[in-house]
Amino acid sequence: MLEELHNEDRRQRNIRQLLILAMRILAIVFLVLAFAQPVIKNKASQLQPGGTVVSVYVDNSYSMECGGMEGSLLESARRKAREIVAAYKPDDQFQLLTNDLGGGQFRWLSREEFLSAVDALQTSAVTQPLSAVARRQQDFLRSATVANRHAYILSDFQRSTADIAEYPSDSAILTTFVPLGGSDVANVYVDSLAFDCPAYYAGASVQVEVTVRNDGDKAVESLPLRLSIDGRQRAIASVDVAAHGSAQATMTFTLDDGGMVQGMVETTDYPITFDDRLYFSLPVVRQVPVMVVGGKGENPFLKRLFSGDSLVRYLQVSVNQIDYAQFANGGFIVLDELHDIPSGMAQTLHQFVEDGGSLLVVPGEGVVSESYNRLLAMMQAPQLGEWTARKTRAEQVATDMPLFRGVFQGKLDDMELPSVVGHYRLTVQAGTVSQSVIRLLDGGDYLTCTPVGEGCCYLLATPLRTDYTDFVQQALFVPTLYNMALFSTPTAVPYHLLTGTDPIALLGSYDVEDLPHLVGSDDASSDLIPDIRRIGSRQWLLPHGAVTQAGNYRLQDADATIPAEGLSFNYSRQESVMDFYTPNEVKRLVADMRLSGCTVATSAQKSMTDYIQQRHQGKPLWRVCLLLALLALLAETILIKLNIKN
Repeated sequence: MLEELHNEDRRQRNIRQLLILAMRILAIVFLVLAFAQPVIKNKASQLQPGGTVVSVYVDNSYSMECGGMEGSLLESARRKAREIVAAYKPDDQFQLLTNDLGGGQFRWLSREEFLSAVDALQTSAVTQPLSAVARRQQDFLRSATVANRHAYILSDFQRSTADIAEYPSDSAILTTFVPLGGSDVANVYVDSLAFDCPAYYAGASVQVEVTVRNDGDKAVESLPLRLSIDGRQRAIASVDVAAHGSAQATMTFTLDDGGMVQGMVETTDYPITFDDRLYFSLPVVRQVPVMVVGGKGENPFLKRLFSGDSLVRYLQVSVNQIDYAQFANGGFIVLDELHDIPSGMAQTLHQFVEDGGSLLVVPGEGVVSESYNRLLAMMQAPQLGEWTARKTRAEQVATDMPLFRGVFQGKLDDMELPSVVGHYRLTVQAGTVSQSVIRLLDGGDYLTCTPVGEGCCYLLATPLRTDYTDFVQQALFVPTLYNMALFSTPTAVPYHLLTGTDPIALLGSYDVEDLPHLVGSDDASSDLIPDIRRIGSRQWLLPHGAVTQAGNYRLQDADATIPAEGLSFNYSRQESVMDFYTPNEVKRLVADMRLSGCTVATSAQKSMTDYIQQRHQGKPLWRVCLLLALLALLAETILIKLNIKN
């Protein structure tokens, strides 16, 4: 028994000695491997001989002003851009791309030039979808005749702009997404304005409906709103906004004088402040030009309505003395009982209405219907049918039309409607887009409105004389025709977005040889010469991204012969929703979309220099080997101590 125990103990010692020897050998092997610095290389990310170009996109939108883990996200992007170029050779070529996508960004830079451009990088009001930036970036990278093309996307990956699902895939370009870890921030902002006033004139009361949005998780109560006109506060309001909801507030002010009115609606919200103001400009008319082209002398009812009004510049013209060039000066033209309408006049009137003017066609009994119908066909308006002498009356008025906005209040059951003793039947042809303003009992139309281009064509079924209708003696006559004239004034869009690319229609006409200046107010101090071109009969301003700061601007010619025209620009609200993809979400989206050649640097804290060098040179294993050597020595020590105890 003792001999068996002795043999068993000897076998255990031998096994322990062999394990100790094995641990020593492994420790030496792993230590040698650690000094040999082995790596695991990825052929897809290895640098090939033949030169390298690197394009770095830095998202410089306003959302990048939010605080990150290391200060503002834009400052983190600057730091990482410097780390990226440090990982490449000094003779490699670089490109710095931002949301501005300016022509100067599409050229290759040296390392020093790139670093200088990064230092000068500032936030921009321009917002671009990520896919649009990627297409421009990839097109420029493909133009380089090199073996290695690398692209980097440094962004907070805001959900409203990071359209990864639309990202263009290119396996020839090694693309790296670098999420900067944007954090969701509660933001309350002025989203939009709506004006309940189809025409702006001195003394008019203007209602502004302000829409406020709350992007936070908590409701906001009694949020203050202030409306300022030409630097003076004119109205205040407060609004309660639910979490992730919107609310409207109505603010009212009176237009004091003709000319141009510029203002803004603002609130107070921190830390996101770029969207707390919304600027607007309104053109206020001093006089409305009204021209009556008479075929049977001057109409006393039209003269009585328009000639004594200081807001109207009234002109009565005989059909035999008309100069078609005068139509350009008339905002509202009335064709009063012309016997026929020449084709040249019809063409000129059609262009006049297309450009924003208003036309009222009042046929007389026994006119040449064919000439009228040629004009009405151009307008896609109803046409004159047969004349009927049967007496009838109106049964319905479209009081909800913009033409009658603010005219009717309360019940309309007792409203006196016009009656007629003779009228034309207005026939609706295929393609007609007219609206019935006043309808007769027999189902026919007494007055119609047809939108044409930017203007309107009104058609009346009877002459404006008491022999045919009592309409001229009723209370409804005054607001109907007066509003036709008033609403014929050209209207402009109250404000534009800085990201907009569509041409902006101008109200004035400027000398193309001596273009006007676009001068900013105190909030947007600038002075530039915009690109103005004539398209058709109107002049248009092409933005080209020249205006970069939100605010109110004045377009004025050098000689001040034309009254200054107001234009307002605001930052896009697309950046106002502070909702971002997390790095893991970006990684999952890239995998789901199977974007070839795309990787995600998910660690925002890690140095991009180390990350890039590791990717190009391979994953080093010396740390793993050193750890295994230490573990082998530790195991050897434990085995030796167990041997001593035994």
